[in-house]
Amino acid sequence: MRLSSEALKRCEPHFTCLSECIGQINIFARDAFNRQAEKRSYKGETLRALFLYQSDRCLGAYCLLVNGLIWDAEIVLRSVYEAFAKILLIALADPRQSEELLREFWTELSAIYDRRGALKAEKSEEFSKQFASEDARIFAGLRDERLFKVAPTGNKKSRKEIEQRWSFAGIVEAIGKGDFGKFVGIEALSHQYGLASHLSHVSPKAFDLLEDRATRGSNKLLLEVGHTCRICSDIVSLLAFSAHFVTKSEEISDGLAAELKDAFDRMSQSIEADQAAFHSSQDEFYESRGRQSRMDE
Repeated sequence: MRLSSEALKRCEPHFTCLSECIGQINIFARDAFNRQAEKRSYKGETLRALFLYQSDRCLGAYCLLVNGLIWDAEIVLRSVYEAFAKILLIALADPRQSEELLREFWTELSAIYDRRGALKAEKSEEFSKQFASEDARIFAGLRDERLFKVAPTGNKKSRKEIEQRWSFAGIVEAIGKGDFGKFVGIEALSHQYGLASHLSHVSPKAFDLLEDRATRGSNKLLLEVGHTCRICSDIVSLLAFSAHFVTKSEEISDGLAAELKDAFDRMSQSIEADQAAFHSSQDEFYESRGRQSRMDE
């Protein structure tokens, strides 16, 4: 299901603003990375890699969005949330914690995925051999102990704890409790991440979302535009805050740099009127729900 041509046309100014804001944030981050080149650290390089990965996913979501593939943009945006959470976890941790987190991320978590991949590759190798496929050697290579850490590390309980700690939900919970520093409102990210997960996992909830969109009446255009505005806002805000934490990882300041704040404000101002129009279109629905709730009481 794509955005209607009417919604795409109405959102053209937002797409232009989004492209400019992404570019502005990336230039800010690139310049900061260049200035810090002589003081590179394990933590700094990890954060830089995560930010660059996140930035590319933002561009992917943008490309899908401008072509009307809004639900696909949501799926890609989920990885932007994932990268933001990992950046936040590492950046907010104190030096002792961050050292342990970096070791865990690059060594233990990587080994867990190597082992799991090897087990899956074994089944694929067996299947390929039945058809004398050249792919069998590829799957065999994924189980090569000289290249991958295929032997189990630790025990099952410790491996599960590490995976949970690095999951989006685990990171949100830890930061929400202040275990690795605080970021006010991080729990609020769980809702949208959860909806994107339904789309990614093709759950029944995903079809509820699609059906709701397909059966909308006169306010469908406003809903499409409002949905697009929210994704634009998510991309810019998550990327801007990531750039802030990545470039200020050793000495986090209270506020966003002027370039980042400007991008955030420009995107907010661009979508403000369309978001307000959508919310106004929903007033009657929520007022009727409120009246029904009072009657039920």
